Amino acid sequence: MLAALEPAEHDFQEFKGALFLADGRDIVSSFTNNLSRQVSAFANGAGGRIFLGLDDDGRIDGGLPVDLKGGGTRAWLEDVIPGTVDPPLRKFNVYEIPGPRPPSQRRSLIRPGHAVYVIEIAASEDAPHQALDHRYYLRIAGKSRPMGHVHVQDVLQRTRHPKANITRVDPFGDPIFDEADPRGPKVTLCFQATLANLGRNLAHHVGVELILPRPMVNSDGRALILGQAGTSLTQRPGELIFFRYYPIPLFPGQEIFFQRLFVAIHQGNAERWSHPEASMLRWRVYADDAPPRDGHAPLLKFGVVRRALKWVEVRGRPQPTPSPAGTPRPEDDPVSP
Repeated sequence: MLAALEPAEHDFQEFKGALFLADGRDIVSSFTNNLSRQVSAFANGAGGRIFLGLDDDGRIDGGLPVDLKGGGTRAWLEDVIPGTVDPPLRKFNVYEIPGPRPPSQRRSLIRPGHAVYVIEIAASEDAPHQALDHRYYLRIAGKSRPMGHVHVQDVLQRTRHPKANITRVDPFGDPIFDEADPRGPKVTLCFQATLANLGRNLAHHVGVELILPRPMVNSDGRALILGQAGTSLTQRPGELIFFRYYPIPLFPGQEIFFQRLFVAIHQGNAERWSHPEASMLRWRVYADDAPPRDGHAPLLKFGVVRRALKWVEVRGRPQPTPSPAGTPRPEDDPVSP
């Protein structure tokens, strides 16, 4: 397959001889910076392949040692490549094409103990990627060249997937204070999640997982959440996952009230509610074939939660016997609902 390559560099193919990476067994000091420009150019463009161990005409020059670094040259390249650009490159492959191993008599232009390396880079959804010299590069006429302002703007606007995500979580309605429950005082709160398409592409199909700690949702809350059309429940240890499919396309820039969540605060879970990490709402948004988008919101940040915790704490204390002069007036109670 290497021998069959078109013997010319173009927008999707770049040849680099072994000396681009190493002189004998010593890594060339400029390698990372030089590689950074190539990675930036391919990721910002339509993708392509970088061949390490081929000269400018696509001929094998003997290859590179397979053990330049501990763990092997291929593993080292896989560790180095993501950090050569900003934001880090997430999707790429490194292939190792080794020479013959003894006692093989097969003739090869790749020396024993050496290999040609192929770095395959796809067009990145995170583009534009900045190289280590603080420039942006693009493949133009078979070369990796600095991008002009117009090119950067074009890449910024280039999207293939919708960007749907939960953009807001807000309290909705008034808290429900309940002192009649035989298990103790309880407050039911409602939160509303807002879904938006932040990208430039229409989202045909959107589904959202809203994940709550199991102790936060009682049976009444589950029933209220599942009463919303298209909502289903999956349970994992310590978690309740409410999934809802939105059956109407979401237009670019469109924002909708997506889902209401009902949670309870009582003496049995008040301690957990007091810790931001333990009372976190998390979500995962699926839109067409775009990568899922994750997010979270600490519910403890809302004043209504802190007031409800205080009310449960006060109401849960043993109440003193009223004095003969009469019972305290409601307006004297600083946490009265």
